[in-house]
Amino acid sequence: MNTIIETNKTKLLSAMPAVKSYEARLASLNDWWGKIALIGKINSHNVASTILDDMNLTKSKFGELQQKLTYNLLVENLKKLVLDNSSKAQVAIDLLIRNLFERTADVGFLATDDDIRSFLISGNSDREGIDFIENRLREYVKKYSVYDEIIIFDTEGRVKAHLDNENPISHSTDPLIAETLKSSAEYTETFRYSELQSNKRHSLIYSCKITESNQQGSKAIGVLCLCFRFDDEMAGIFGDLLAADDDGTLMILGTDGKVIASSDEQLLPLQAAFANANPVSIASYKLREYIINTRQTKGYQGFFGLGWTGRMMTPLETAFKRNEAVDRGSAYTDIIDQASTFPQELKDIRKASSDINADLGLLVLNGQIASARKNAAEFMPVLEAIKQIGSDIANIFADSVNSLQEVTVMSSHLNNAGFLASLAVDIMDRNLYERANDCRWWALTSTFRHCLAQPEISVKDEQRMTDILQYINALYTIYTNLYLYDKSGRILAVSSSYERSLLGMQVDERSGAPAALRNSDSQSYSVSPFIRTPFYGNRYTYIYNASITHLASPDRVLGGIGIVFDSEPQFSSMLDEVLPRDEAGKLLEGCFAFFTDRNKMIIASANHPSLGAGDSLAIDDRFFAMRTGQRGSEVIQYNGVQYVLGMAVSKGYREYKTVDGYSNDVFAFVFIPF
Repeated sequence: MNTIIETNKTKLLSAMPAVKSYEARLASLNDWWGKIALIGKINSHNVASTILDDMNLTKSKFGELQQKLTYNLLVENLKKLVLDNSSKAQVAIDLLIRNLFERTADVGFLATDDDIRSFLISGNSDREGIDFIENRLREYVKKYSVYDEIIIFDTEGRVKAHLDNENPISHSTDPLIAETLKSSAEYTETFRYSELQSNKRHSLIYSCKITESNQQGSKAIGVLCLCFRFDDEMAGIFGDLLAADDDGTLMILGTDGKVIASSDEQLLPLQAAFANANPVSIASYKLREYIINTRQTKGYQGFFGLGWTGRMMTPLETAFKRNEAVDRGSAYTDIIDQASTFPQELKDIRKASSDINADLGLLVLNGQIASARKNAAEFMPVLEAIKQIGSDIANIFADSVNSLQEVTVMSSHLNNAGFLASLAVDIMDRNLYERANDCRWWALTSTFRHCLAQPEISVKDEQRMTDILQYINALYTIYTNLYLYDKSGRILAVSSSYERSLLGMQVDERSGAPAALRNSDSQSYSVSPFIRTPFYGNRYTYIYNASITHLASPDRVLGGIGIVFDSEPQFSSMLDEVLPRDEAGKLLEGCFAFFTDRNKMIIASANHPSLGAGDSLAIDDRFFAMRTGQRGSEVIQYNGVQYVLGMAVSKGYREYKTVDGYSNDVFAFVFIPF
């Protein structure tokens, strides 16, 4: 930071109108002081020269302090911008990586689908067989709407089935097919132009070889390719992170430093190259100076993707516009004065300027006494003028520091808290979107539908269903249990060996199962309220459900699937991830966060061990009256401590909680103490 300021001080100062204004006003007062002192020296020979010398010394002290003030104002304004922009760059890449982590599980699981295997093994390429498998893939994409194409190849690169009718592909020699067939990895991740989607400028493709069985060393019979809606996803992320009046540009860079996604392709087109990968830098681009923040992904569950980075670029000339969201005179000064987060150097500068001005007052008083003794009445106006200048200088020092507190620092705290709360509910919505997808897709498993259609379900069939549930649960460890129930609500199979006592029991009325049993639509799902449930050890969680229907008569419900989300560690982890940390990555002392419902009931907490799921959050009712998707922040007192409180209400993700009929507002509250 210091190096950037030292090498770009003139540029930065010209881009900070408030700091430049203070500096100009101080320079004018200093110049006026010098002129008045000169007049006094010429016209007041009767007064001891030491008085003017002492005043010049005081002027020099003010001058030294002015340099410190300017430097610290530059530092704090730049620090605020870097914090804001680094957060956006970090979140952009991390949200993307979180999403792509889910894709790595998707491709591996779908490649083991029995219907796809049977289709390839049979070699049946008649229209009926192709239509069946493509309809199955279409059902998949209706649920996992992050894909715009799925392609099934045989081992020779021939297309056996795919979804996109506008994609003319029938055969491919793209190297990713051979690479996938040779690979022993669980998936292959490819981002570039590909003939698999020749009508697109680039594709992000997750591929996995399809084998005859799950046995190790099983013969490869084809390749599955899931094509991710990369541009669509990035547009959503950029739209969430950038306000309408934001002058900055967000982008994702590939490992070669070239732009692969941009929030403003007119300014920053794809393939634009940047050599500098420093976390913070100032550089010229298209004849404009920009402050550039670059962040590496923190990864998710050990997954780091293809080594991409997030970057935020802000034009220097508009980077330090004053934020008027915080009003001057809003009584935040006293609060911030006590805050450890406000730099001590600026507090010291304000106090020093006040002390110097007090000393100047004594010098003026001495001068007035000396002038009276020597009948030097002509020196009195000079003393009064210098006294006024000293007072004006001290006021500028106080005003500049107070302004920084109330506008720059306070707005940074408030904006950051609201941003973190919004990020928390966004992460939750994105995560639970996947849970709604999972239950609906797994409900279409053909084996489940065959078994549940039998008049009597044999022990062998029960074991087949159990084996599949266990296989799924081993891949998707965020569930404590998956279970199947028949149309009467009797539990037939469970994935967890610790939950075998549930076999034969009736599903809980509040588990979400009754709604699933009433609805045969393959796009529908139901969710339990967030309540204590025996399916989660009498702890609080959500259970997602979908109906299992007859293969030949899809409007006939045979039973359902329930998937028990491991809410305690998952939700706490989401909240913990957004809590603010220092430069070393250590959690800021005293901060904590909650998810709640609209009735104040806590869904999850982070870093607050005395409150947990089911407890009530005792803050003002007005915070729970916010609209869906709304966010805000303010300073409140909670349990006798002052906090910056960030708050946000979930708004859903893609079709989840937006157009799918499911309504469940979740609030995030992030408490950051001063």
